[in-house]
Amino acid sequence: MQLNDGTTVGRIAVEIPGATRVFEKMGIDYCCGGAKPVAEACQAAGITVARLEQSLEQLAFTKTPVESVDWTTKNLATLISHIENKHHLFTREALDGIEPLLAKVCSVYGGRRPELLQVQALVEEINSDLRLHMKKEENILFPYITHLEKAIDEKLPAPMPMFGTVRNPVRMMMTEHDAAGELLRRIRELSNNFTPPADACISYETLYRRLEELEQDLNQHIHLENNILFPRAVALEV
Repeated sequence: MQLNDGTTVGRIAVEIPGATRVFEKMGIDYCCGGAKPVAEACQAAGITVARLEQSLEQLAFTKTPVESVDWTTKNLATLISHIENKHHLFTREALDGIEPLLAKVCSVYGGRRPELLQVQALVEEINSDLRLHMKKEENILFPYITHLEKAIDEKLPAPMPMFGTVRNPVRMMMTEHDAAGELLRRIRELSNNFTPPADACISYETLYRRLEELEQDLNQHIHLENNILFPRAVALEV
């Protein structure tokens, strides 16, 4: 894929297997920031487009496994099932484990590590926001997209949405993605890139590792929705 200044980060993430791993390493936001031109994204990350291009070219020679499924060719019902069964499930289970672990670490270190109390407040916020967000997707938006796709495939009338057009809930979900991404960026900042202090116990180290795993999975989760599912869903109504 030939890059130019106007190529979006999201397009690269969709079309080049393993590109998301490069973006994460270089600090480029490919999920919430998927609509950004690559030149703008590289400037924000403090790297050149040439350096990014070189790193992407090296993917052809790496032996690290990359996502083998091309989700641009699968039907949307299959992609939605993948998002729910992998990413939504992971998010709920991760948050279920992080909250009590964070409470335990705060009870021991909170007095001398005030940033932990800020992290705790942010985790409480992201937990509440993401659970409601996923429920809206699973109960309202995703079923509509599935029914719309099925109707088109079977040449039947499209279902009448309660929200006017799919663009409306898509816009809301993307705004909520931005908010979740910002909360995790603040957690990364407060935790010094998820680096535990020298006196950290195993629980403290485990907490930061799980927070980083949550961020990594959420990046993939939002990428699949923002850069693949939502644009294709909007195109169905055209």
